[in-house]
Amino acid sequence: MRKSVYQTIISFLILVIVMSVFAVVNIQVSLKYETANMKDCISLVSGRNLCQDLLASKIIIVICLIIVSGMLSFRGRIVKD
Repeated sequence: MRKSVYQTIISFLILVIVMSVFAVVNIQVSLKYETANMKDCISLVSGRNLCQDLLASKIIIVICLIIVSGMLSFRGRIVKD
């Protein structure tokens, strides 16, 4: 893999991580203000299952972190100068 492609993939994954962290914060705010109590998962405003969205965002963060750390660990084997 070329170095520019490698750097683009790493940058894209980091951007996805940042956006997913923002999504987690946003969903937690929605859980606080759009539900009757914190244990409810269905939004009274949009009708979406916020707990499912929160879990999906957390899974995306973990998967991207694993991929980024793996790519950084094996950079010498992946990148061909």
